[in-house]
Amino acid sequence: MNTVEGTQAKLAEMARESELSALTTFRMSGKVKKLLKPASVNELAEIIQAFHENGEYFKIIGGGSNTIIRDGISVPLVSTLHLKEMRFDGNYIFAESGVSLSKIISEAEKRGLSGLEFASGIPGTIGGAVFMNSGAFGGEISNRLQSIVVVNKRGEVKELGVNEVEFSYRSSSFHSEDMWIAGCVLKLRYSTALEVKTKVEKFFEMKKKSQPLNMPSVGCIFKNPENDYAARLIDAAGLKGFKVGGVMVSKKHAGFFVNVGKATFEDFKNVYTRVLKEVKEKLGVKLEPEITIVW
Repeated sequence: MNTVEGTQAKLAEMARESELSALTTFRMSGKVKKLLKPASVNELAEIIQAFHENGEYFKIIGGGSNTIIRDGISVPLVSTLHLKEMRFDGNYIFAESGVSLSKIISEAEKRGLSGLEFASGIPGTIGGAVFMNSGAFGGEISNRLQSIVVVNKRGEVKELGVNEVEFSYRSSSFHSEDMWIAGCVLKLRYSTALEVKTKVEKFFEMKKKSQPLNMPSVGCIFKNPENDYAARLIDAAGLKGFKVGGVMVSKKHAGFFVNVGKATFEDFKNVYTRVLKEVKEKLGVKLEPEITIVW
């Protein structure tokens, strides 16, 4: 067996079929054919290097809080959820990409470290948050980053300064570069546990009042156009509450699609394409996705 064949055999041995409902916060029905779960950054690096040497396309996924995956997809998916190392050094936090945002915020609160309160209520992992430059209430993850640990296609693990990565509204240069996020260092401010707790609760309550946090979703589906809001446009197009099968445009916040029971990828696709079409035809605005859709 040559090296390529051996690598392919190893990847095939690691891959497992998995239920879609366990991979994203949308809890969609269906399955994926090939899911790999590296247990360390080194194993992640080995997998990425192997896929590139084999010339095989793959997709990295995290907590699935801003990701929709097609039922039955045969593209190999690599989950970073088992990369959970986290450590504190003064007001600096190192977290591997699989650590949840809620965990980081909770631990920062205990230590009286401020700067991530705006992210209260945002689900998913820090890796996904960096990839999407997640934000709310005027704050963005990129504003708290000191550096990012990445893996390139050769399987090399490197640390980049935040200025070496381009960040924009709900996006980053990781969308187009052959580098994958393995972890990051966040720089927060010294405060008190009480002050941080008060801010966290304030932002969470604001989210709870306006967003359907009690229903399965993947957050806001579309980016806000300049000087406008995607939710307002969807509502203006008469689509709030529009439903196909198990997927509905939320009646509470039209920027969210929610799973109202046994949602399928086809249901999601039908609602998604209808919203795009109606907003474009009725209001002349082409909405752009904020989430990642793995077709």
